[in-house]
Amino acid sequence: MGEFIAPWNLLQLALISVYPMYMSFFRIANGMSLLALYVDLLIVCVPVLFIQMKLGGYHQKGIVGLFSQHVPIAKGIGVALLIDLFLTCVYLAPLICHVGLYAMLSMVEKPYVWGTCSNDWNTNQCFDHETTTESVQTFIGRQNDARLPEQEFFDYSYLQEVPYISNITEFPVWHFSEAFQKVNFSLAPIALLVTWLLVFLFIAFGPRVCGWILFLLGPASLALLFAVMGYGYKNLDPNNTGKFLKQFYKLDFTGFVDPKANPSVIDDWIHGFNLLMFGLPVWTAIPVSIGKWVGKGRISRNVNWLVVIFVYACIVQVPQLAMAPYLGNLLETKNVAITETIFKGFKVVFHSMPAAFAILKVPPVYAMLFYLSMFISGVMFLCIAVMTIVDNIVDSLTTRYARFTDRRCCTTFVTSFLLILLLMGFGVLHMSKVGIYLVVLMDQSVVRLRFIIVILLAISLILVYVKQTFSIGERVIISIWCGLASISAAGLWIYNFQQTINQKVSYNNYYLTDVWVLISWIISAIPYIAIPAAVLHSCMSYDGSCNEKVHYLMCGSEEDDRQQDYDGYYPAPEPTAPPYTYMDNNEYLYPMNNLSKNYDSEMEPLNTNLRHTNM
Repeated sequence: MGEFIAPWNLLQLALISVYPMYMSFFRIANGMSLLALYVDLLIVCVPVLFIQMKLGGYHQKGIVGLFSQHVPIAKGIGVALLIDLFLTCVYLAPLICHVGLYAMLSMVEKPYVWGTCSNDWNTNQCFDHETTTESVQTFIGRQNDARLPEQEFFDYSYLQEVPYISNITEFPVWHFSEAFQKVNFSLAPIALLVTWLLVFLFIAFGPRVCGWILFLLGPASLALLFAVMGYGYKNLDPNNTGKFLKQFYKLDFTGFVDPKANPSVIDDWIHGFNLLMFGLPVWTAIPVSIGKWVGKGRISRNVNWLVVIFVYACIVQVPQLAMAPYLGNLLETKNVAITETIFKGFKVVFHSMPAAFAILKVPPVYAMLFYLSMFISGVMFLCIAVMTIVDNIVDSLTTRYARFTDRRCCTTFVTSFLLILLLMGFGVLHMSKVGIYLVVLMDQSVVRLRFIIVILLAISLILVYVKQTFSIGERVIISIWCGLASISAAGLWIYNFQQTINQKVSYNNYYLTDVWVLISWIISAIPYIAIPAAVLHSCMSYDGSCNEKVHYLMCGSEEDDRQQDYDGYYPAPEPTAPPYTYMDNNEYLYPMNNLSKNYDSEMEPLNTNLRHTNM
């Protein structure tokens, strides 16, 4: 068998790591939130990311395979993380699909379809006949503050939302432009199908092919966004831009001394933490798989986490800096009634930025580039998330059934296809007229009990990490750091839970009924059902006495099951530290002064009886 070559290298990883940028479009962070983000990035994320990516590269396994080998009792935690990732993709894909559709709509009419249509929204010219009766008037009556016309376009012309959840299979049919007049069917589910088809084509041939595709998409997304940024800073009023940046990035530390002086300091800190957790998937199954794809080389497995941290620290504020000229000048436009609420969540993307493009008369091509950049980074996240799930499933199949080992490419292709079909089936309802309620429902449901998985994941990772052959000092320091980081992260998640436990799921002042609240709690509990189920499966699949089963669940198998790049030999035919030397033409075949040059102690067998002596 040939030498093992990792699917990704560090340069690819650096350019692929721009994918968390998609979340920064939806969550704008002010000065205090940005400070909190960078503090939490160093304190909370570094140890967890280091452990996960190093273990993934070291053992060449996904998170489920890693726990199955070393701590089988924690295998269910890995499965729970994959289910959590699946649910996240279910509701994020429709949101990313809407972004792609807005990129298309920005070029349909000049100047903008949301500008020409929303100016006459009171005349009901842009709604279908079912949405323009009592439902619209009910919505209008519920609004307590002034709304931008672009808000009305998004809610009533584009989404065609209704003030109740009744028929979840009714999709919007657009008639707000001449380009759609002859289309008598909904394009929304077709757009979602196209989005998932792109993801399938990118991931179906494995992480190596997908890595090169994402390697090209990452710089493309940044280049498009920099083009939008360049136009804004060059052509819009720099005074308004500077005023917005100065006011938004203002640091106020008085809240730490006297909370009454600045009561929003805690909320700002939580907002920065949420942006970090939603953007950089630290407490998910993704980092272990990325570590696996980057490879098991000494440099790769010890530096990959640093690349991810550095790139994220550099790009997290790029979307906000790109939007600053447009939002700053929008705020200074006197004929616009605007409130701070439209800078929160996806409203900044679908309400504020369309208003800025229309009112400031920005050429449509820059609006298209803005939404296309966001769409590309969102698709990159979907590719990495789905590929993580697929890779763990394929690893499980190839480990369990020998016939899949030689058909790994085919297995990856089929698994990707089936998983995409499943995601499409669950996600298509989010493109219906009530889809926006389902997106909000899923968003609150998936993260509600996140503090539980944080603690369980940290304990499991530490148990696996301390068993390795790394230096004792490293294992002690990183394990303690990881434990403290998990406590900090869980504490902030618990605070979020306490603040939102009594908060009803709503959108546009319409609150979902108690039945949907119950469904929300059921969705929150679904990933955690896998934990006891996996423990039961591990017990039933292991033959032995009760004591042997307990030992197996806690300690795993003693066999060193790390992926090898040779045919059944351990150590390798060309060991990193030769066990002996001999003379060849009066010269040493292995010069004594170079014996330890390429020696890697971390790759020694976990069983001390099989280890070499480091000469």
